[in-house]
Amino acid sequence: MKLLCYALSILLIFAPFSVSVLAKAPETAKIVFTSRRDGNFEIYIMNLDGSDQINLTQHRAKDASPLWSPTGEQILFTSDRGGIEDLYLMDADGTNVRQVFKKLIGREFPTWSPDGKALAYHRFHTFSIYTASSDGKDETEVADGLWPAWSPNGSEIAFMASQFVWGENGNLRIPNVRVQIVNLQTDVEEELIPGGIWMFDPAWAPDSARIAFSWRGIHEKGRGIGGTMSIHVANRDGSGLRKIIDAGEGMAAFNPSWSPDGNELIYNKGIGGVRDLFKVALDGGTPERLTHRQGDNFKADWFDPAFALPVSPQSSLLTTIWGKLKTQD
Repeated sequence: MKLLCYALSILLIFAPFSVSVLAKAPETAKIVFTSRRDGNFEIYIMNLDGSDQINLTQHRAKDASPLWSPTGEQILFTSDRGGIEDLYLMDADGTNVRQVFKKLIGREFPTWSPDGKALAYHRFHTFSIYTASSDGKDETEVADGLWPAWSPNGSEIAFMASQFVWGENGNLRIPNVRVQIVNLQTDVEEELIPGGIWMFDPAWAPDSARIAFSWRGIHEKGRGIGGTMSIHVANRDGSGLRKIIDAGEGMAAFNPSWSPDGNELIYNKGIGGVRDLFKVALDGGTPERLTHRQGDNFKADWFDPAFALPVSPQSSLLTTIWGKLKTQD
């Protein structure tokens, strides 16, 4: 009896760790996304054709910006359930929700390092990009900007750069926003397309050789005012620029996200005052609408177990590991 009680006490003490260890990735490909169909921001998953949409969070707080971990066992997201918007983790089935950081100070739009050991995100009060270990330690500021995207080879972070300022009405002003890339080893920054402005939402292809982004066209009355937001893809060096999706006059296509095999994109399109999710092949074809619900559906991320990183990643799978980069400084 004493032995049984001892075993139970050990189980209770280590229960939080056991749940994490037992977390399982989806057995089939899934898309995780944000929806406001019930008037509140919630996180859903669905099949690749838009079927079987399931609410994972079911919380009165604002839950948004979900991202699969490299193994698919966890989902990283933002929530204001602690009183201020910050980063949270949950298992792939929506259970075991926990804060990433002990102190919530306002973090948004996270991205994983390719080995799953670190995160990047922006602090919305300082307009700065930070990295930290996935357990919420070792925060480091790496650049001035917003909306980071970590390259799959681990060596760079793409982000939106501008002179971010708060307007008199309390709205954020981002004039001449552009996509910029910082090398995590050298701290050198460069523009993806020199002189290119009104570029948003950078997203790396799985091979780190291309970047998809939203680009607002030039309106006849001025840049970025009333222009059409379209999806473009360019090579890492800025060459090979091509338009993938033209939303149409007075509409917008934005927030691209790559399929794990690099052959398709998920993106948002504004329709009738709301956002819905679409999928399109990069080699052409008709876009497929994935959501048809009232209320916004947006900010999607794609996981496929056939392309998942092993639980214990081999060093040969990563061109550069973030932890090694920072120790070389």
